[in-house]
Amino acid sequence: MRYSLRIAGKHYEELKQHLFPGDGKEAVAIAICGRSQFNNSDRLLVHEIIKIPHESCSVRSSDQITWPTQLLIPALERVSKRSLAILKIHSHPTGYPYFSSTDDSSDRELFESIFGWMEDEYVHGSAVMLPDGKIFGRIFKANLSSIPLDKVSVAGDDIKLWSNSDEPIEKAAFQLRTIQAFGEGTTQKLKKLKVGVVGCSGTGSPTIELLTRLGVGELVLIDPDVIEQKNLNRIYNSTMDDALNANFKVDVLKSAINRIGIGTITHTYSSNIFKDRLAVQDLIDCDVIFGCVDSVDGRHLLNLISSFYLVPYFDLGVKLISDGKGGIDQIMGTVHYIQPGGSSLRTRGVYTEEDLRAAAMFRENREFYDEQRKSGYIVNINVDSPAVISINTQVSSMAINDFLARIHPFRYDSNREFAINRFSLTDGYFMNEDGGEPDEYLAKFTGRGDMNPFLNLTGSNW
Repeated sequence: MRYSLRIAGKHYEELKQHLFPGDGKEAVAIAICGRSQFNNSDRLLVHEIIKIPHESCSVRSSDQITWPTQLLIPALERVSKRSLAILKIHSHPTGYPYFSSTDDSSDRELFESIFGWMEDEYVHGSAVMLPDGKIFGRIFKANLSSIPLDKVSVAGDDIKLWSNSDEPIEKAAFQLRTIQAFGEGTTQKLKKLKVGVVGCSGTGSPTIELLTRLGVGELVLIDPDVIEQKNLNRIYNSTMDDALNANFKVDVLKSAINRIGIGTITHTYSSNIFKDRLAVQDLIDCDVIFGCVDSVDGRHLLNLISSFYLVPYFDLGVKLISDGKGGIDQIMGTVHYIQPGGSSLRTRGVYTEEDLRAAAMFRENREFYDEQRKSGYIVNINVDSPAVISINTQVSSMAINDFLARIHPFRYDSNREFAINRFSLTDGYFMNEDGGEPDEYLAKFTGRGDMNPFLNLTGSNW
C-alpha cells in the first residue's frame, strides 16, 4: 500500500503562515482530510484547517510544542461520522528533517486517543513543515504502527511535489537537453509524475507527444473513439491503416509511445469517462490532468475531480470560426489552469448552467435533446468545428510550458497571474490573466475525496 498527502494551494499557504509566525518557535495545526483509495493507493486530502492558537499552547520553543488536544473534540464526532481523517501538522523551525523522539511520543499519545473515538480503522496522519516549505509525514494505523508517506503534493499556483524516495533516477541521453533548460531536479520530478490526458485527438495528441518526450514517467490516456480518416490531419503518429482498421486512438498513441522506447508507462481506456469508473479512478490517481475535450460536461467533470481530489487541471481549448466563404474569421486558443479551492471554468464563463444541462442531455438522451432544441427549450451544442494540427500544437505547447513553469518556476511574475493564457492568431495577441474569484460551491468540497454520491452528483450512475 502506498500512502500520500495532497494539499490545495490555499490550504498550504494558510498552514505556512500559521506554522511559521516569525518567532522561531514550533506551531501546530490540525487538518481534517478527505480520503481516496484506489489500487493499493491511500491518499489523505486536506479538506479543512483547524489552527491551534499559539497562545493556547502551554509549551512553545524552537524544538518542542505542547498543545491542548481537547480542542480536537468538536471535530472528532464529525470526522468519525463521515469517515474522514485527522492530520496533525507542526513546524520544525530549526529545519530538522525528521520526526524527533518527542514527536514520536506525542504522536502515539494523540493517535491512541483518536483511534479510541473512531468506529473504523482507517489511517490518520502526522506531518512536519520545514522553513523552506517542504512537508514530510507518516500515517498511523489502528495498532499505532506508522508508515512514511510516499508522496506529498501541493496543487497551488506552483505545483509542489516531495517524494519519500529521493534517490536520483539514472539520467538518460534523451533527457540531457531538458536538464540543460530546467535542471536535473525538474527532470527527476517529471520522471516520477503520473499524468492523465483526457481526449486524445486535436490538442490531446500533441500534448501526449510533448509529455512523453519530456520524460514523464507514467501516462493515463482516455478516449472512447477510433481513428477516422478525418483525424489524420491532426493526430500524431496516426496512419491510413489505423483509420481503415478503426483502431482506437488510445491504442495507436500507446503503440507510438512504446516505439519511442524511453520507458514511459502507459495506461489506456478506450471508454467514455462518464461510463468507466475504473478510468476515473486511475485519473484521480494522477498528479496532474490535461483536459483536451470539446464537451461542456466533460470539462465540468474534470473540474469536479480537480476540486474533490486536489489534482491540478489544465484545460485546453481551440476556437476556429469560419467566415462562411471558405475562409477563417477567427483563430483563438486558451489554456485554463484550475487549482482546487480557486475559480472554476464555470465562474470564468467558459460555460453556463444552461450549457451544462444541454450537454448532459445531449450525452444521455440524444433524441430528447433534438426535440428540446427544435422547440427552443435548450441551447444548441456545437459538436464539430474546424481543426488544424499547427494550431492544436500551439495550444498544447502553451499548456505544457505553463505546466513546466509551475513545477519549475521561471517566470518573472507570479504564476498566479497566468491562470488563463489566451492567444488570437487573427488579432495578433497573446495575453494572460488571473482566474478571478473562487467558486463558492466547489470551495465547500475542496479535498472532500470519496463520498456518496460520487462528486456529489445526485442521480449519477456512480
